Amino acid sequence: MKWLFSVRCRVTGLNVEKLINEARKRGLVLKKARREQNRALTVELSPRDYGPFQSLAGEMGYEIGPAEPLGPLRLIRHLSHRAGLWTGICFALALLIWSLGYVWQIRVENAGPYAGEIRLFLEENAIRPGIRRSAVDLEALRESLEWRLPKVKWVRAEWAGVTLRLRVEEGTPPPTTETDDARMGDVAAAEDGVLKRLTVYAGTPAAKPGDLVKKGQVLIRGEERGKNGETVPVRARGEAVARAWITVRVRVPAVEYVSLPTGRSQERRILQTPAGSFCAASEDGYLICERTRTVLPVGGAWLPVFFTRETRTEVWLEKRERDADAVRAEAEDAALIALEKAAYPHEMVDKWLNCGMIEGDNMIVTATAEIEKDIGRRRLRNTP
Repeated sequence: MKWLFSVRCRVTGLNVEKLINEARKRGLVLKKARREQNRALTVELSPRDYGPFQSLAGEMGYEIGPAEPLGPLRLIRHLSHRAGLWTGICFALALLIWSLGYVWQIRVENAGPYAGEIRLFLEENAIRPGIRRSAVDLEALRESLEWRLPKVKWVRAEWAGVTLRLRVEEGTPPPTTETDDARMGDVAAAEDGVLKRLTVYAGTPAAKPGDLVKKGQVLIRGEERGKNGETVPVRARGEAVARAWITVRVRVPAVEYVSLPTGRSQERRILQTPAGSFCAASEDGYLICERTRTVLPVGGAWLPVFFTRETRTEVWLEKRERDADAVRAEAEDAALIALEKAAYPHEMVDKWLNCGMIEGDNMIVTATAEIEKDIGRRRLRNTP
């Protein structure tokens, strides 16, 4: 490390080897000595040893030139005369550190059908590119999204540099356990259905295959006969497979709005910086307009400055009736897709569609499926 900072000087005189030997006797460390001519020698040594070496050369009658910095010393000396360069470097570092405190990108991953809902939530809470990182509470954001999207397993919110990354794992929450103080240990029906098979592992059956059972009805009582005929409370367990029905209702617009240009348009040029947006022209008061934008980065990866060219075209909306057959076909396809999602993971035994009907500007289609599933759920009660 001590040779990272060194200087070079030129010594002139007769028999300069005598100077080198005397310098070594006095403990001066010379890194390199190279003869240039018969009477000249170039020496490299540390800045600390240059002063004593210069005095020694004067005592022995040798001429010694000024010290020329080498390595990092030379770079530091070179940069010390360039105040503008130092100012630019310091400004760039300060700008980089300042920009790292902001959110410049929001990425929503694996959200599936919930992507639009998540982006709407972010927009409602003013979480968008350009806000400070300190204004985003990741834990509160995660809890709010999980509360708003109850059909997801979990939401992960984390930082990836200047990017806010939201990852969603889809899933269905487990069924809730019904509680009833009057029937501890029973197995009850979680929904209506026709009982197809009842397998009892513990307890006493309270229904039989073929029965139409209602939600909350006891299927297996939490009791058994003891050795002496007495009733012994037990924890009822079993499987109650029943035919159940799932119904979904889908609404599809029967009209469409077509945008038609009025012939008026406006072109604006906007400079976007972390401190705000700047534009010389104000927006025209179009009631409805279509926008096209072209964004050109100006500052590069380390300076978030963009030049945006925006074109606004005024339009008016015309309401048109859609083809009834096409709307019905679209609604039926959407109803079947929604029905399959609602029935998952159970296999549908049968399914059918009700005829579409018009309500206002929408066509309504209802789809129903028959499935076989275990509808038994354990219910708790207080022990006597």
